[in-house]
Amino acid sequence: MALTSRKKRPLDRESKPKPFRDARLIVIATEGRKTEKQYFSLFGNKKCQVHIIPSQDDRSAPKYVIERLREFKKEHQLDKDDELWLMIDVDRWKETQLGMVASQAKGSKFNLAVSNPCFEVWLYLHYSDLNPQPIKAKELKKKLKSLIGGYNSNKLDPQKFVNRIDQAIARAKSLDDNPDERWPSRTGTHVYKVMEKVRG
Repeated sequence: MALTSRKKRPLDRESKPKPFRDARLIVIATEGRKTEKQYFSLFGNKKCQVHIIPSQDDRSAPKYVIERLREFKKEHQLDKDDELWLMIDVDRWKETQLGMVASQAKGSKFNLAVSNPCFEVWLYLHYSDLNPQPIKAKELKKKLKSLIGGYNSNKLDPQKFVNRIDQAIARAKSLDDNPDERWPSRTGTHVYKVMEKVRG
């Protein structure tokens, strides 16, 4: 990953050993403010660094998520191996909103990692399979809390998930009967797609 930048970089790679300065960068703009950032704090190695752009000021609608990713791209010099991802949920947004953002993402060569109904699907799959039938986000979060013995989206304990990532990827793939869909039409998540890149 090149160190040159038009503005100050989000990662201080100059203070890292050389292998870190050459790492590929995966930038993820999220709908959530805390949960995804806490989860992805687990990752980052000599080959790949992860940078999260969380929502701010309650501006979590998909159009704001893609806006933040575009701003990041403008402000930073990225290498050809770096990847930009949008991580959003289905639960609160109309299909027209999701479709518009998905089209814009494709035009900007951004990747999509959408969860239906919410990011907690990905967390749940670390521990157990899920039925693909529709489920409300509130109900899913309740099931997750029961499954792992407590859950607070503002104070996620990422260590509860770190040793279960392979299982989560396998379960998410099993749920995903149409990987080419822009987002899962049933209960499921495409977070596994970015996770395979992060762990690659």
